[in-house]
Amino acid sequence: MVNPYVFAPHLDFFIEKARRSGGYTMSSFHMHKKYEIYYQLAGTRRYLIEDSSYFINAGDVVLIDKDEVHKAGSVDNNPHARIVLNFNEEFIAPVSDPLGVDLFDVFHRGAKVISGTMKEQAILEDTLERLLRLEGKDSPESTAMRRLVLCELLLFLAEMLDSQNTREAQSHRISNKNIDAITRYIAANYRENLTLSGIAAQFYLSPYYLSRLFKRTTNLNLMEYINSVRLRAAKDMLETTGLHISEVAEASGFTTAAHFTRMFKAATGLSPQQYRKYYHTRKDSSTG
Repeated sequence: MVNPYVFAPHLDFFIEKARRSGGYTMSSFHMHKKYEIYYQLAGTRRYLIEDSSYFINAGDVVLIDKDEVHKAGSVDNNPHARIVLNFNEEFIAPVSDPLGVDLFDVFHRGAKVISGTMKEQAILEDTLERLLRLEGKDSPESTAMRRLVLCELLLFLAEMLDSQNTREAQSHRISNKNIDAITRYIAANYRENLTLSGIAAQFYLSPYYLSRLFKRTTNLNLMEYINSVRLRAAKDMLETTGLHISEVAEASGFTTAAHFTRMFKAATGLSPQQYRKYYHTRKDSSTG
């Protein structure tokens, strides 16, 4: 069975509350065809989403769209607590479709982090706790309630985002002009044989300095980030072309198909072949 934190096609909805006594960093980045909502209950975390990093404090909400590469990591070794949930459109479609409202718009408005007021945090935590109390219940009534509460949550997050925009809250994004330039360079050249020393030379930096700066800013080491860009490209090819797996690997910058397969499964929970089959099965069922 694949890891539900990564990519669980057998679960249309997943929610978990966790508290950790010390620092914890995800072992690798990952991506999935689900929407994800992450709520920081206590402590401070650093979050990579695509090519940007953010500081997350207690009371902050992180919004992750489908297929976005992401990874959470420690800022320090202090305790932290969070609630995370992910879901797909099919799960709430029976309830959301008749509403005539785009409940997923909140994921597409540019903001990745929402900082709520104390009152908003209290309402949000109560809504999340209601979803947590429904865990393990699979009756038709509890499933209907889970869908309704999730719709309520998405509508409230849209209100929180409007409120944040009105307050013109400070951005959580961590910015560094060198790293921004390097990520643009990687996006344009990920098919090439990229190395730490080669990129460092390109930007007149020492490999040691670049390595430390990149890790501190993005929460990934340089090669992890390069692989995340390559895997996004590979995922698109698996969805839109009939290329052989070895051709996808080569076109996305991996040296061997075996290495590509290992990296892809670590990031998505599925092999490239399984991912392609799953994607087209879901696509056919939604258009049939």
